Amino acid sequence: MSALVSWLADAPQGAIAILTAVLAAVVALLVAVLTQWTLGRRARTELLTKKLEELYLALNDVSAHNLKRVEEALPLVSATPFTKPAIAGSSVERQGLDLHKKIVMLVRLYFPRLSAAHQEVFRCNSSVNCLIYEAEHGPPLSEDQLLSRSGVYRDAVVAMEEEIIQNRRVLVKDYLLTLRYRRVSVVQTQPPDAERDAQPRNAPDIARKAAQGR
Repeated sequence: MSALVSWLADAPQGAIAILTAVLAAVVALLVAVLTQWTLGRRARTELLTKKLEELYLALNDVSAHNLKRVEEALPLVSATPFTKPAIAGSSVERQGLDLHKKIVMLVRLYFPRLSAAHQEVFRCNSSVNCLIYEAEHGPPLSEDQLLSRSGVYRDAVVAMEEEIIQNRRVLVKDYLLTLRYRRVSVVQTQPPDAERDAQPRNAPDIARKAAQGR
């Protein structure tokens, strides 16, 4: 410190002014970089929050589609090979492929950590679709199998929704220190209850929670 004071005392005229200007420029640069970094993080978090809300709402639509598909497929239980009813809608709509394409896009582009949860949801959806397809072209549909597989599908969707809620800050990158990601296992319950599943689950106010977390 004494050496610095001695250097400042013996510095040529104007050296202190130049040093002050250099320090001011460095501070201004650091402030600009920090400001841009903060704005970039905020913009990224806002974008991911919006996409996460879209994903959650898509899962709500999947739950509603699951219940509707069960109701439309039940007539196949008592159908004979000559009296099989035609299920309304195209195969894409009936199998929920349009919904799952949107979910696949959101997961792959924005939330790859949800890939395992989504793969389980997709597998359960395919299981239900295969059962209904076989009933349309073969033996009568087993009501127990339909309700069981649809229930497993619903439970997988609920687990993915819970994983989104528990890991919201990680998924939207709203943190400074590293946060642990929590995987949620599928908890199997009873076959889908029409009265309960008909009640839509509201998407969480992720944007509000993100604002509170900052």
